[in-house]
Amino acid sequence: MTRLAFLSPSPEAFASPLARALGDGVTDVSQLRKLELRGALDGVTPGAGEDLLRFAPSRALLVGEGATEPPSGPGLRVYDMSAALAAFEFEGEDALRRLTDLEPAQLPAAGAIARGTWALVEARGDGRFRVFVPRELGHYVVEVVLDTLRGLGR
Repeated sequence: MTRLAFLSPSPEAFASPLARALGDGVTDVSQLRKLELRGALDGVTPGAGEDLLRFAPSRALLVGEGATEPPSGPGLRVYDMSAALAAFEFEGEDALRRLTDLEPAQLPAAGAIARGTWALVEARGDGRFRVFVPRELGHYVVEVVLDTLRGLGR
């Protein structure tokens, strides 16, 4: 795993890419640690407070609070994506269906959201969804989500 400080910001140095785009109905969770795992995922078990989001046969995102030791093993590559991905949550399956073609029953899944932006979407339960998008597009995607929620009367 890379140890370059600008790719793995400390919590003290963290600045949210969504800070100026937030509104009612969207919660910023960009501060979460996000590790992309590639390769042999069968031996990877998430720790306490972590979620393993498999979105391809040999790719997953390990998401959690705090700095735990990253997984290791033969055939496994780990990339710290904490600074590369913005993350937010919103509520409403009807809103999700307007934003993406991904099926809620098949989440987590990677696909297009907000007219073509790559995203990893996770169902959190009770109609709540967490979305991971490239940092540089996070502000735009949150604005689209907020417009969608307003259009639905929320």
